[in-house]
Amino acid sequence: MAVTSTGVTVGTSITAVSGQFLAGKIVYLQSGTEGAATYVGGSDVSASNGILLSESNNAVFQTNADDVLYCISDTGGAVVKVLEVK
Repeated sequence: MAVTSTGVTVGTSITAVSGQFLAGKIVYLQSGTEGAATYVGGSDVSASNGILLSESNNAVFQTNADDVLYCISDTGGAVVKVLEVK
């Protein structure tokens, strides 16, 4: 089981933060920019339909091989902390 951690820069346009893999995986996401409202969801993620990421807690997703998670923020250059367990 491989574990990878990255910081993905997102901004006011939709950005992929966790892509497809050969098999399913568990993905942990956390907002890494103080004061930024950052949301996670599908390819159409927005403030009105996404899940708000916290700076102090993480959101956990179990994804299938072909799933992609996307984020968008109200702050340019906002960072999303991503930990993937593959």
